[in-house]
Amino acid sequence: MGKRRSQKKKGSSGSIVWNILGIVLCVILIPVIVVNVVLIVNNFKDPSHLPGVAGYRPTIVLSGSMEPAFYPGDVILIKDTENPSALQVGDVICYQYSGKATTHRVVQVLETEGKVSYVTKGDNNNVEDRLAVEPEQIEGVWSGTRIPALGNVLMFAQTSMGMLVLIICPLAALLLWDLLKRRKNGSKEKKRAEELEAELEALKAAQKEKTSGDA
Repeated sequence: MGKRRSQKKKGSSGSIVWNILGIVLCVILIPVIVVNVVLIVNNFKDPSHLPGVAGYRPTIVLSGSMEPAFYPGDVILIKDTENPSALQVGDVICYQYSGKATTHRVVQVLETEGKVSYVTKGDNNNVEDRLAVEPEQIEGVWSGTRIPALGNVLMFAQTSMGMLVLIICPLAALLLWDLLKRRKNGSKEKKRAEELEAELEALKAAQKEKTSGDA
């Protein structure tokens, strides 16, 4: 009896571990997959701009020009701006130049013949950026949110090894967990059905024996 209880307790603990693992994988993978799909679709629709979701554009920091505000490998969130011609000194803006996104701070606002442009500079740079930024180049303003080192993970995920480690393996583990869970539930149902059938046969035998005895 003690051995059976021990086995039952062990099986229950294993089931809890698998359930927790499955939940964690779902919580991590599903949002990542959904966001990636949305970003890919948005990028396909408008490849000239950074892809975004709900007014925010995640961007990976590649250089140390804005340290200590953020660092290489961080992910920062760029918020869409309704009026790129109304930015102020001190705003950290993300803008396109030669097909690349740069995120620097506005240090001066220029106005020439009613047209606004911005002089920018990296906080960690000694000199201002060479060319002023036009409003049509601007992707948005840094929201102040940064996620340290996440960019390193995302860049790793774009490699073959990263795809294997961060996407394929977790998905395979999730599918395996679901398969094992279904198989285990099926075994339990089969065992329960066999027990019910045995009980039914026992009842029939007892009823038959009783009928024979009465006769």
